[in-house]
Amino acid sequence: MVLLFNVYITPSKGNQFVIFDRGNLKSSNKLDITKYTLSSLAHAYPWSKAIINIELDPNHYSTQNSKDIYNFITEEFSNTRVIYSTKRCTLQKEWQELYYKIDSDLIFYLGNHDHVFIDSNNICLKNLVKIAKNNKFPTVMTSHYPENIRWAKSGYIELNEITPRVLNKDFKINGDYLSYKGICIDSLNIISKSLYYKWFFEGDWGDRIELPRTDGIGGVDLLKIKTHLGLNLPQQDIIIPYKEQLRHFDGYMHQKIGNDTCPSLSIPEGFFESNIKIRYGYDDYKEGWVNINPTNPNYYAYNKSGADYKITLDDLPLFWKSKISEIDINSDINEEEMIQHKLHSIQQMIYSDTRYNPYIEKEVTQKIFNTYLKTHPQYNLK
Repeated sequence: MVLLFNVYITPSKGNQFVIFDRGNLKSSNKLDITKYTLSSLAHAYPWSKAIINIELDPNHYSTQNSKDIYNFITEEFSNTRVIYSTKRCTLQKEWQELYYKIDSDLIFYLGNHDHVFIDSNNICLKNLVKIAKNNKFPTVMTSHYPENIRWAKSGYIELNEITPRVLNKDFKINGDYLSYKGICIDSLNIISKSLYYKWFFEGDWGDRIELPRTDGIGGVDLLKIKTHLGLNLPQQDIIIPYKEQLRHFDGYMHQKIGNDTCPSLSIPEGFFESNIKIRYGYDDYKEGWVNINPTNPNYYAYNKSGADYKITLDDLPLFWKSKISEIDINSDINEEEMIQHKLHSIQQMIYSDTRYNPYIEKEVTQKIFNTYLKTHPQYNLK
Protein backbone atom coordinates (compact mmCIF):
# COMPACT_ATOMS: atom_id res chain seq x y z
CA MET A 1 0.00 0.00 0.00
CA VAL A 2 1.20 3.49 -0.92
CA LEU A 3 0.89 6.44 1.43
CA LEU A 4 -0.31 9.58 -0.37
CA PHE A 5 -0.02 12.68 1.81
CA ASN A 6 -1.11 15.80 -0.10
CA VAL A 7 -1.48 18.94 2.03
CA TYR A 8 -1.15 22.72 2.13
CA ILE A 9 -0.01 24.28 5.41
CA THR A 10 -1.11 27.77 6.38
CA PRO A 11 -1.80 29.33 9.79
CA SER A 12 -5.35 30.24 8.74
CA LYS A 13 -8.26 27.85 9.18
CA GLY A 14 -8.98 25.36 6.40
CA ASN A 15 -12.72 25.46 7.09
CA GLN A 16 -13.97 28.85 8.23
CA PHE A 17 -17.37 27.44 9.19
CA VAL A 18 -16.12 24.97 11.82
CA ILE A 19 -15.11 25.99 15.33
CA PHE A 20 -13.00 23.55 17.34
CA ASP A 21 -12.77 23.71 21.10
CA ARG A 22 -9.53 22.27 22.48
CA GLY A 23 -10.68 22.87 26.03
CA ASN A 24 -7.75 22.84 28.46
CA LEU A 25 -5.26 21.60 25.89
CA LYS A 26 -2.58 23.95 24.63
CA SER A 27 -2.36 24.64 20.93
CA SER A 28 0.54 23.55 18.74
CA ASN A 29 1.78 25.15 15.55
CA LYS A 30 0.76 23.45 12.32
CA LEU A 31 4.29 22.45 11.38
CA ASP A 32 4.67 20.48 14.61
CA ILE A 33 1.23 18.91 14.16
CA THR A 34 2.21 17.89 10.63
CA LYS A 35 5.41 16.30 11.92
CA TYR A 36 3.52 14.55 14.70
CA THR A 37 1.05 13.14 12.16
CA LEU A 38 3.82 12.04 9.80
CA SER A 39 5.68 10.31 12.61
CA SER A 40 2.55 8.33 13.45
CA LEU A 41 2.10 7.35 9.79
CA ALA A 42 5.73 6.33 9.40
CA HIS A 43 5.17 3.67 12.05
CA ALA A 44 1.66 2.71 10.97
CA TYR A 45 2.40 0.40 8.05
CA PRO A 46 5.26 -1.05 5.95
CA TRP A 47 4.55 1.25 3.01
CA SER A 48 5.67 0.19 -0.45
CA LYS A 49 6.19 3.90 -1.09
CA ALA A 50 5.33 7.23 0.54
CA ILE A 51 4.34 10.09 -1.76
CA ILE A 52 4.45 13.19 0.41
CA ASN A 53 3.45 16.57 -1.03
CA ILE A 54 3.65 19.38 1.52
CA GLU A 55 3.17 22.90 0.21
CA LEU A 56 3.79 25.71 2.69
CA ASP A 57 2.11 29.10 2.59
CA PRO A 58 4.98 31.34 1.35
CA ASN A 59 3.57 34.31 3.25
CA HIS A 60 4.14 32.58 6.58
CA TYR A 61 6.80 29.91 6.14
CA SER A 62 10.36 29.91 4.88
CA THR A 63 12.48 27.66 2.71
CA GLN A 64 14.18 26.54 5.91
CA ASN A 65 10.82 25.37 7.29
CA SER A 66 10.42 23.20 4.21
CA LYS A 67 13.94 21.81 4.63
CA ASP A 68 13.25 21.01 8.27
CA ILE A 69 10.14 19.04 7.33
CA TYR A 70 12.02 17.17 4.62
CA ASN A 71 14.80 16.24 7.05
CA PHE A 72 12.21 15.08 9.58
CA ILE A 73 10.51 12.92 6.93
CA THR A 74 13.82 11.43 5.87
CA GLU A 75 14.53 10.39 9.44
CA GLU A 76 11.05 9.08 10.28
CA PHE A 77 10.60 7.21 6.97
CA SER A 78 14.13 5.86 6.90
CA ASN A 79 12.94 2.40 5.80
CA THR A 80 10.53 3.65 3.14
CA ARG A 81 11.06 4.93 -0.36
CA VAL A 82 9.84 8.54 -0.27
CA ILE A 83 8.85 10.79 -3.15
CA TYR A 84 8.72 14.31 -1.72
CA SER A 85 7.43 17.51 -3.24
CA THR A 86 6.97 21.06 -1.98
CA LYS A 87 3.91 21.40 -4.23
CA ARG A 88 0.63 19.61 -3.59
CA CYS A 89 -1.60 18.34 -6.38
CA THR A 90 -4.46 20.66 -7.28
CA LEU A 91 -5.09 20.27 -11.03
CA GLN A 92 -6.54 17.23 -12.77
CA LYS A 93 -3.39 16.73 -14.83
CA GLU A 94 -1.29 16.71 -11.64
CA TRP A 95 -3.48 14.02 -10.08
CA GLN A 96 -3.18 12.06 -13.34
CA GLU A 97 0.62 12.37 -13.41
CA LEU A 98 0.76 11.17 -9.82
CA TYR A 99 -1.28 8.08 -10.74
CA TYR A 100 1.70 6.66 -12.62
CA LYS A 101 3.88 6.91 -9.52
CA ILE A 102 1.56 4.62 -7.57
CA ASP A 103 2.87 1.06 -7.67
CA SER A 104 0.25 -0.59 -5.46
CA ASP A 105 -3.40 -1.59 -5.76
CA LEU A 106 -4.22 0.35 -2.57
CA ILE A 107 -3.63 3.97 -1.56
CA PHE A 108 -3.83 5.47 1.90
CA TYR A 109 -4.99 8.89 0.75
CA LEU A 110 -4.67 11.83 3.16
CA GLY A 111 -5.43 15.45 2.31
CA ASN A 112 -5.20 16.46 5.96
CA HIS A 113 -2.13 17.30 8.00
CA ASP A 114 -3.71 16.51 11.36
CA HIS A 115 -5.16 13.00 11.52
CA VAL A 116 -2.93 10.93 13.77
CA PHE A 117 -2.53 7.14 13.81
CA ILE A 118 -3.13 6.24 17.46
CA ASP A 119 -3.45 2.45 17.45
CA SER A 120 -0.97 0.55 19.63
CA ASN A 121 -0.03 -1.76 16.76
CA ASN A 122 -0.76 -2.18 13.07
CA ILE A 123 -2.51 -5.56 13.27
CA CYS A 124 -5.92 -4.03 12.63
CA LEU A 125 -4.64 -1.86 9.78
CA LYS A 126 -2.92 -4.80 8.08
CA ASN A 127 -6.14 -6.79 8.33
CA LEU A 128 -8.11 -3.91 6.80
CA VAL A 129 -5.69 -3.89 3.88
CA LYS A 130 -6.37 -7.59 3.28
CA ILE A 131 -10.12 -6.94 3.38
CA ALA A 132 -9.85 -3.98 1.01
CA LYS A 133 -7.95 -6.06 -1.55
CA ASN A 134 -11.03 -8.24 -2.00
CA ASN A 135 -13.13 -5.32 -3.25
CA LYS A 136 -12.98 -3.40 -6.53
CA PHE A 137 -13.82 0.01 -5.10
CA PRO A 138 -13.08 -0.24 -1.37
CA THR A 139 -13.02 2.73 0.97
CA VAL A 140 -11.74 2.08 4.46
CA MET A 141 -12.84 4.81 6.85
CA THR A 142 -9.68 5.36 8.85
CA SER A 143 -10.62 8.41 10.95
CA HIS A 144 -13.68 10.06 12.56
CA TYR A 145 -14.24 6.77 14.37
CA PRO A 146 -17.10 7.75 16.72
CA GLU A 147 -19.03 9.27 13.82
CA ASN A 148 -18.54 6.42 11.38
CA ILE A 149 -19.42 3.73 13.91
CA ARG A 150 -22.65 5.36 15.00
CA TRP A 151 -23.99 6.10 11.51
CA ALA A 152 -22.81 2.92 9.78
CA LYS A 153 -26.40 1.65 9.65
CA SER A 154 -28.47 4.81 9.95
CA GLY A 155 -26.52 7.08 7.66
CA TYR A 156 -25.77 10.65 8.66
CA ILE A 157 -28.41 12.52 10.62
CA GLU A 158 -28.37 16.27 10.04
CA LEU A 159 -27.57 18.24 13.18
CA ASN A 160 -30.98 19.92 13.11
CA GLU A 161 -32.89 16.65 12.61
CA ILE A 162 -33.64 13.69 14.90
CA THR A 163 -34.03 10.78 12.46
CA PRO A 164 -32.10 9.62 9.39
CA ARG A 165 -33.42 10.48 5.96
CA VAL A 166 -32.27 7.23 4.33
CA LEU A 167 -30.60 4.18 5.89
CA ASN A 168 -27.29 3.13 4.41
CA LYS A 169 -27.54 0.60 1.59
CA ASP A 170 -26.53 -3.05 2.17
CA PHE A 171 -25.41 -2.52 5.76
CA LYS A 172 -23.63 -5.61 7.13
CA ILE A 173 -22.05 -6.65 10.41
CA ASN A 174 -18.92 -8.60 9.50
CA GLY A 175 -16.35 -10.38 11.61
CA ASP A 176 -13.81 -7.55 11.73
CA TYR A 177 -15.68 -4.56 10.34
CA LEU A 178 -18.98 -2.95 9.38
CA SER A 179 -19.80 -2.30 5.74
CA TYR A 180 -22.31 -0.69 3.44
CA LYS A 181 -22.56 0.58 -0.13
CA GLY A 182 -22.25 4.28 -0.84
CA ILE A 183 -20.16 7.15 -2.09
CA CYS A 184 -17.42 8.72 0.00
CA ILE A 185 -14.96 11.32 -1.26
CA ASP A 186 -13.33 12.12 2.09
CA SER A 187 -9.62 12.78 1.81
CA LEU A 188 -8.52 10.48 4.63
CA ASN A 189 -9.27 6.92 3.63
CA ILE A 190 -7.81 3.81 2.07
CA ILE A 191 -8.96 3.55 -1.55
CA SER A 192 -8.06 1.41 -4.55
CA LYS A 193 -5.98 2.53 -7.48
CA SER A 194 -8.94 1.69 -9.71
CA LEU A 195 -11.16 4.10 -7.75
CA TYR A 196 -8.44 6.76 -7.98
CA TYR A 197 -8.49 6.29 -11.77
CA LYS A 198 -12.28 6.69 -11.86
CA TRP A 199 -11.99 9.89 -9.84
CA PHE A 200 -9.31 11.65 -11.85
CA PHE A 201 -9.43 10.24 -15.39
CA GLU A 202 -13.15 10.08 -16.17
CA GLY A 203 -14.35 13.46 -17.40
CA ASP A 204 -12.29 16.49 -18.26
CA TRP A 205 -12.21 19.61 -16.13
CA GLY A 206 -8.68 20.54 -17.13
CA ASP A 207 -7.11 23.62 -15.58
CA ARG A 208 -10.44 25.37 -15.08
CA ILE A 209 -11.00 23.98 -11.59
CA GLU A 210 -8.55 23.38 -8.78
CA LEU A 211 -9.20 20.29 -6.68
CA PRO A 212 -6.60 20.09 -3.91
CA ARG A 213 -8.90 17.84 -1.87
CA THR A 214 -11.54 15.46 -3.17
CA ASP A 215 -13.90 16.46 -0.35
CA GLY A 216 -13.54 20.11 -1.29
CA ILE A 217 -12.99 21.62 2.15
CA GLY A 218 -12.74 25.31 1.40
CA GLY A 219 -13.57 24.82 -2.29
CA VAL A 220 -15.35 22.70 -4.89
CA ASP A 221 -15.51 18.93 -4.32
CA LEU A 222 -15.18 15.95 -6.64
CA LEU A 223 -18.88 15.05 -6.52
CA LYS A 224 -19.91 18.52 -7.72
CA ILE A 225 -17.41 18.36 -10.56
CA LYS A 226 -18.66 14.95 -11.71
CA THR A 227 -22.29 16.03 -11.43
CA HIS A 228 -21.57 19.14 -13.53
CA LEU A 229 -19.98 16.89 -16.16
CA GLY A 230 -22.98 14.54 -16.10
CA LEU A 231 -20.95 11.66 -14.65
CA ASN A 232 -21.71 9.30 -11.79
CA LEU A 233 -19.22 8.20 -9.19
CA PRO A 234 -19.05 4.42 -8.67
CA GLN A 235 -20.65 2.79 -5.64
CA GLN A 236 -17.97 2.05 -3.09
CA ASP A 237 -17.67 -0.72 -0.53
CA ILE A 238 -17.46 1.35 2.65
CA ILE A 239 -15.51 -0.44 5.38
CA ILE A 240 -15.55 0.72 9.01
CA PRO A 241 -13.14 -0.93 11.45
CA TYR A 242 -14.21 -1.84 14.98
CA LYS A 243 -11.11 -0.16 16.37
CA GLU A 244 -10.11 3.50 16.10
CA GLN A 245 -7.16 4.00 13.76
CA LEU A 246 -6.70 7.75 13.28
CA ARG A 247 -8.05 10.67 15.27
CA HIS A 248 -8.39 14.30 14.26
CA PHE A 249 -5.97 16.40 16.31
CA ASP A 250 -8.70 18.92 17.17
CA GLY A 251 -11.41 16.36 17.89
CA TYR A 252 -14.98 16.24 16.63
CA MET A 253 -16.75 19.20 18.19
CA HIS A 254 -18.29 19.93 14.78
CA GLN A 255 -20.41 16.80 15.31
CA LYS A 256 -21.18 17.62 18.94
CA ILE A 257 -18.71 15.04 20.24
CA GLY A 258 -17.06 16.92 23.06
CA ASN A 259 -13.78 16.69 24.93
CA ASP A 260 -15.59 14.82 27.69
CA THR A 261 -16.18 11.90 25.30
CA CYS A 262 -13.55 11.87 22.54
CA PRO A 263 -11.01 14.57 23.36
CA SER A 264 -8.72 16.49 21.06
CA LEU A 265 -5.09 15.39 20.98
CA SER A 266 -1.94 17.11 22.14
CA ILE A 267 1.72 16.46 21.40
CA PRO A 268 3.29 14.90 24.51
CA GLU A 269 5.92 17.02 26.16
CA GLY A 270 9.32 15.65 25.15
CA PHE A 271 8.02 13.89 22.02
CA PHE A 272 10.48 15.46 19.59
CA GLU A 273 13.34 14.87 22.04
CA SER A 274 12.38 11.20 22.61
CA ASN A 275 11.75 12.06 26.24
CA ILE A 276 8.07 11.22 26.84
CA LYS A 277 7.25 10.49 30.47
CA ILE A 278 4.22 8.31 31.20
CA ARG A 279 2.35 8.34 34.50
CA TYR A 280 -0.12 5.47 34.85
CA GLY A 281 -2.98 4.93 37.26
CA TYR A 282 -2.67 8.03 39.45
CA ASP A 283 -5.67 10.17 40.40
CA ASP A 284 -3.76 13.46 40.50
CA TYR A 285 -2.35 15.27 37.47
CA LYS A 286 1.38 15.90 37.06
CA GLU A 287 2.58 18.54 34.62
CA GLY A 288 5.23 17.49 32.11
CA TRP A 289 3.95 13.90 32.04
CA VAL A 290 1.34 12.05 30.00
CA ASN A 291 -1.22 11.20 32.66
CA ILE A 292 -3.07 7.97 31.88
CA ASN A 293 -5.89 6.64 34.03
CA PRO A 294 -9.02 5.00 32.56
CA THR A 295 -10.71 5.07 35.98
CA ASN A 296 -10.69 8.87 36.05
CA PRO A 297 -14.22 10.14 35.29
CA ASN A 298 -12.87 13.07 33.23
CA TYR A 299 -10.46 13.90 30.45
CA TYR A 300 -7.98 16.72 31.10
CA ALA A 301 -9.12 18.46 27.91
CA TYR A 302 -12.56 18.79 29.51
CA ASN A 303 -11.70 19.10 33.21
CA LYS A 304 -8.26 19.77 34.67
CA SER A 305 -8.82 17.06 37.26
CA GLY A 306 -9.04 14.51 34.44
CA ALA A 307 -6.56 12.23 32.70
CA ASP A 308 -4.94 12.83 29.33
CA TYR A 309 -5.96 9.36 28.14
CA LYS A 310 -8.25 6.58 29.34
CA ILE A 311 -6.23 3.69 27.98
CA THR A 312 -3.89 1.07 29.45
CA LEU A 313 -0.15 0.76 28.95
CA ASP A 314 -0.83 -1.92 26.35
CA ASP A 315 -2.71 0.70 24.32
CA LEU A 316 0.05 3.31 24.03
CA PRO A 317 0.24 4.63 20.44
CA LEU A 318 2.71 2.63 18.38
CA PHE A 319 4.77 5.65 17.34
CA TRP A 320 5.28 6.77 20.95
CA LYS A 321 7.04 3.62 22.05
CA SER A 322 10.54 4.46 20.81
CA LYS A 323 10.23 7.96 22.27
CA ILE A 324 9.34 7.07 25.89
CA SER A 325 12.05 7.66 28.47
CA GLU A 326 10.20 6.85 31.69
CA ILE A 327 7.03 5.10 32.91
CA ASP A 328 5.77 5.57 36.47
CA ILE A 329 3.13 2.97 37.41
CA ASN A 330 0.90 3.25 40.47
CA SER A 331 1.49 0.02 42.40
CA ASP A 332 -2.07 0.05 43.81
CA ILE A 333 -3.95 -0.26 40.52
CA ASN A 334 -6.16 -3.19 39.54
CA GLU A 335 -5.41 -3.90 35.88
CA GLU A 336 -8.71 -5.68 35.25
CA GLU A 337 -10.54 -2.64 36.58
CA MET A 338 -8.47 -0.42 34.30
CA ILE A 339 -9.46 -2.48 31.26
CA GLN A 340 -13.14 -2.38 32.23
CA HIS A 341 -13.07 1.40 32.49
CA LYS A 342 -11.23 1.66 29.18
CA LEU A 343 -14.04 -0.27 27.51
CA HIS A 344 -16.56 2.00 29.19
CA SER A 345 -14.87 5.06 27.69
CA ILE A 346 -15.08 3.43 24.25
CA GLN A 347 -18.76 2.73 24.81
CA GLN A 348 -19.28 6.40 25.61
CA MET A 349 -17.73 7.31 22.25
CA ILE A 350 -20.00 4.90 20.40
CA TYR A 351 -23.16 6.11 22.13
CA SER A 352 -22.28 9.80 22.07
CA ASP A 353 -25.54 10.89 20.39
CA THR A 354 -28.90 9.45 21.46
CA ARG A 355 -30.35 9.99 17.98
CA TYR A 356 -28.16 7.20 16.63
CA ASN A 357 -28.50 4.76 19.54
CA PRO A 358 -31.49 2.82 18.12
CA TYR A 359 -29.42 1.98 15.03
CA ILE A 360 -26.38 0.64 16.88
CA GLU A 361 -26.96 -3.07 17.42
CA LYS A 362 -25.71 -4.84 20.53
CA GLU A 363 -23.76 -7.24 18.35
CA VAL A 364 -21.73 -4.30 17.05
CA THR A 365 -20.83 -3.16 20.55
CA GLN A 366 -19.83 -6.72 21.47
CA LYS A 367 -17.55 -6.99 18.44
CA ILE A 368 -15.95 -3.64 19.24
CA PHE A 369 -15.21 -4.72 22.81
CA ASN A 370 -13.78 -8.04 21.62
CA THR A 371 -11.57 -6.22 19.13
CA TYR A 372 -10.17 -3.93 21.81
CA LEU A 373 -9.67 -6.88 24.16
CA LYS A 374 -7.26 -8.47 21.67
CA THR A 375 -4.68 -6.18 23.23
CA HIS A 376 -5.32 -8.06 26.49
CA PRO A 377 -5.50 -11.76 25.48
CA GLN A 378 -5.74 -12.86 29.12
CA TYR A 379 -9.19 -11.24 29.37
CA ASN A 380 -12.46 -11.86 27.56
CA LEU A 381 -16.09 -10.87 27.82
CA LYS A 382 -18.28 -13.16 29.92
